[in-house]
Amino acid sequence: MQLSKIAMGAVLVSITCAQQVKFMPLGDSITESACWRAKVWDQLSAAGLASSVDFVGSMTNNVLNCRATSANFDTGHEGHSGWLSIDIANNYLQGWLASYQPQIINVHLGTNDVFQGRTTDAIVASYSRIVQLARASNPRIKIIFDKIIPAAFNNAAIAALNARIPAWAASLNSTDSPIWIADCSSDAGFSQSFLRDGVHTNDQGDEFMARQIGPRLLRAVQDSLA
Repeated sequence: MQLSKIAMGAVLVSITCAQQVKFMPLGDSITESACWRAKVWDQLSAAGLASSVDFVGSMTNNVLNCRATSANFDTGHEGHSGWLSIDIANNYLQGWLASYQPQIINVHLGTNDVFQGRTTDAIVASYSRIVQLARASNPRIKIIFDKIIPAAFNNAAIAALNARIPAWAASLNSTDSPIWIADCSSDAGFSQSFLRDGVHTNDQGDEFMARQIGPRLLRAVQDSLA
């Protein structure tokens, strides 16, 4: 009888693990050194989905000691401070995808590319490479692409990049692997007052990003579990 209980417990653990959807937050310091991930976790918890989602990535640091109001905030991510979308797409992402096999990714990249003078065309090409690699890893992956937040400088280039994202996303969108846009831009209401240092989010900025990203993540998780 005891062995049967142990076996049943193992089966339940296996089922629980099998039902977890792997989500990779992919980005730069706006993903690594910000608390919007914790606030999105709270949205998952409120929807009763936190136990069904595994935040994955090679990073588990919590730079700002972000606290979710719900328990067991999962800190896995691929946010890399100072990194360019171009470099991540060409040199790193394929390995991360192979290691963690996400079913959903959220991408907030391009800020450092803009700061280093990379062209909008080059950044958008890196976005296409990210989608290509993600779908090669999982043909049914769900992709959330963020219009990036503004900064205290280079905003014309940031705005030009954001303006390209809707048509680009529509051109690559598919039924099997949808691309959803989370609009974190100034056009959607992100204010300079939401920045703590001219580049990174303060609490208001984190709340704003979570409001834009969270509902799309909830939909992606629900679709993945269906």
